[in-house]
Amino acid sequence: MTASNKDSFLNTIASKLGRERRYDVQRPDMQDLIPHSYGSLTTDDLIEILKEQCLFIHTQVIESNPEILQRTLDDLIQANGGGMVITSGDARFGEYKLTFPDSFVWEEAAGREQNIIRSESANTAIIFADYALAESATIVVESRPDQGRSLHFLPAHYIAIIEKKRLVLRSTQAAAALNRRIEAGEPIGSSINFISGPSNSADIEMQLVVGVHGPLRATYVLI
Repeated sequence: MTASNKDSFLNTIASKLGRERRYDVQRPDMQDLIPHSYGSLTTDDLIEILKEQCLFIHTQVIESNPEILQRTLDDLIQANGGGMVITSGDARFGEYKLTFPDSFVWEEAAGREQNIIRSESANTAIIFADYALAESATIVVESRPDQGRSLHFLPAHYIAIIEKKRLVLRSTQAAAALNRRIEAGEPIGSSINFISGPSNSADIEMQLVVGVHGPLRATYVLI
């Protein structure tokens, strides 16, 4: 990815602000902005916070483990009414030996339009969360060639698998981890999505309706 017309754009901004263009802007040290610990909070504490917050965002939490994860997911798919499943191309599906007979995989080779069509036709989407924020029951997922944005929003049901090691308190910890990747020169996706359960809207007469703009149901599977 390259920036086009960068200098002319920044020069125009400086002109509109009525000042000279600045070239000495220093990036702040992220470590000065991010808490270094959770204090006395343990992983079990974070799990309890996550569970409590999920009650407020209409999201089910199921605890599982690697040995029964396949069965847990199969039961959820059936509870959702069966049908087609779409997964991301995350390598962790292979690591946990997860397979789904009636399924698509979001893959770069299929092309954007075909992946979107697959997402529209799927009843359930299953992904691995990159991070999970206990404080707001939010999952963090990166858009990548093997995991497009539509995967999270078009299927009727959404299952996010959360590994305990990916559970943090709040967004500052997730931002710190992403920043470390950037500093190390690793590529970052075109967008980072923060998803807190199914969509909620109370625009009409202040009546809360769940699932208007995305999945009708969201489930977090904690392993």
